[in-house]
Amino acid sequence: MENTDPVAKKLRVEDSASVTNVRVKQEAAEDAHGGGEAATTTAAAAEVAAGVELAVRIDAAVLHCPLCLLPLKPPIFQCGAGHLACGVCHGKLSDVHCRACGDGGAAYAHNPVLDAFARSAKICCPNDKYGCDIYVTYCEVADHQRACPHTPCSCPEPGCGFLGAPPALLAHLTADHSWPAQEITYRAVHPLWVPASERRRLLFVRGDGDERRVFLLAMGAHGAATTVSVSCVRANAAAGPQYTCKVWTQAPADPETGSKDTIMMEANVRSSSVPGEVAMEEGTMLLVPPRMLHGASMEMHLRVRIDKLRAANASHPMILRTNLSASLNIAS
Repeated sequence: MENTDPVAKKLRVEDSASVTNVRVKQEAAEDAHGGGEAATTTAAAAEVAAGVELAVRIDAAVLHCPLCLLPLKPPIFQCGAGHLACGVCHGKLSDVHCRACGDGGAAYAHNPVLDAFARSAKICCPNDKYGCDIYVTYCEVADHQRACPHTPCSCPEPGCGFLGAPPALLAHLTADHSWPAQEITYRAVHPLWVPASERRRLLFVRGDGDERRVFLLAMGAHGAATTVSVSCVRANAAAGPQYTCKVWTQAPADPETGSKDTIMMEANVRSSSVPGEVAMEEGTMLLVPPRMLHGASMEMHLRVRIDKLRAANASHPMILRTNLSASLNIAS
């Protein structure tokens, strides 16, 4: 009599499946070892179907337009003899026939295969040694570099050739050149007591991981007054968000009235790849007259606030302005 035990029946089914699986695996192994070229071809086809990326070496000249010598950017055109033209050069031609072929040359035609090739050719960002790990389409490298936050900045110290992304420059300036630095946060007022001998102070905001956004508070001279400016240390103003700042200071209390004159600067924050004082004609700064300094050390009592603009506001920067109290005589 046939055994109708469901457990035994399940075991028979699983045993049968195991034997089948072993047989299939053995046949696959035999095909891989004995199939030779066929197995290799099948594996390569499977990789292509899966969209596997390949690292290849290619002559850079192949990726450049022979007319303008710039990277080929779709749409790409090709004549019957194989000569190429990028879309920009093709659009400027008064005659669609290939100039390289001479008189009576073949007409250019759009080549979508070359478009696909150009769009898939990628290289490491040239700023990879400064921390950028993005692979960029070759024909778009220039656009990426204009906005890459890792574009290096230079050390302003004479004779120092250091180059690095802003966080690396911050570490270099504080460790190797003893620049003072202070951590701040956005949308907060920070009191900064600055002695007359101090000409620069680095301000930085911590981001995710090791990210640092670096600003420079620079002090200079304009006649008898002290100038104060704020700049963002980065090579590309388009690299990331835009910023505004408010800087103000109060004079010592008037001995008769007890009131304190106040001056304030409210401005868009400029960017600079070399930290230094902002020139009078290039930016907005606060002018602090001598009588607004404190004590025998001629110290400035500054208050600084830096705000990061939202994307919607970045395209509409605020009006630059400096506010002075009515009683302030800047020539005093």
